[in-house]
Amino acid sequence: MNDFIRESWYAALWSQDLADEPVARTYLGQEIVLYRNTEGQPIALAGVCPHRFASLAKGKLQGDAIACPYHGLRFGPDGQCVHNPNGPVPGAVRIRPYPLAERHGMIWIWMGDGAHDLAQIPDVALMDDGQNYAWVQGTLKVSGNYQLVIDNLLDLTHVEFMHPFLNAAEPDGPLNYKARQDEERVWALYDRAETPTPPLAKAIWAEAPDTVRLWAHIRWDAPSNLYLESGFTHVGQNDHAGADDAGERLVVPTYHLLTPETRGSTHYFWSAGRNMLTDVEEVSLQVAQGIESTFLLEDEPMIADLQQRIGDCNMMDLNPLLLAIDNAAVRARRVIAKRLAAERALEKAQ
Repeated sequence: MNDFIRESWYAALWSQDLADEPVARTYLGQEIVLYRNTEGQPIALAGVCPHRFASLAKGKLQGDAIACPYHGLRFGPDGQCVHNPNGPVPGAVRIRPYPLAERHGMIWIWMGDGAHDLAQIPDVALMDDGQNYAWVQGTLKVSGNYQLVIDNLLDLTHVEFMHPFLNAAEPDGPLNYKARQDEERVWALYDRAETPTPPLAKAIWAEAPDTVRLWAHIRWDAPSNLYLESGFTHVGQNDHAGADDAGERLVVPTYHLLTPETRGSTHYFWSAGRNMLTDVEEVSLQVAQGIESTFLLEDEPMIADLQQRIGDCNMMDLNPLLLAIDNAAVRARRVIAKRLAAERALEKAQ
């Protein structure tokens, strides 16, 4: 059964992480080998040789082709076998190629069987804005189903209890929360009129006041791409979008691009920007380390524990207690379920 939405673009890896050697990855339960051809274009093929099922990523590049490390069969960028050192080329032998696109420092992969539309690649163009923002990025592996990671990101109320780097321990005033849905796009909107300035803001905003107004607006797009804008400004300044002085408004845009590896593991690509101290490398290192440790030491162990308890079940089948703060996450799960049902119906019809 198809456990993942396949007719979609997924983040494969950062452009900088694909260089001169083949790279092995598993996406949506499928072994893939990625490499660059002689012109530097990224190539993705099924990662297993059809002869004895050796890993092609352990082989060597021969021009634009990749050679199996076991018996030397070579496969071209289109998946066709182009060389057999032990006899005639088996013309009917072909492995699956996967469409790729390279944009904004990310290589995207299309895992479906249908026609791929470049217009459907997630819009992450803001990551190219190096004039207004300084960016740091990274890749993490999560021992949990991608929907658990989406749940975690769309519910930011846990930040108060788990992430001291991102939020003050004892915020002042109520947290205003609402969810919104525009067709398949889901928003979770958080605003706090007054709160002690968290360590993240103090690290970036050199003259930050002791208390700030905070907002965190996160957008989810199916199947698994999220954009979060976190902002901090002076208490009483209600319209952050219309602030006159950008220097008095810290904005931290963050992309969270999730690609399922297996049912119980997820590739997590993140990129975080900031509009203050953009030329200070020490701040970049501090922000990157803070984000990495926040997830690796706090979020990931919690998600891994949940995954172990849930096992192969769909969490919603376990009839979990649902709170008002779960509104956005439940909406996203319903969109995913609808997309999965549509793909399964199409597969059955075919």
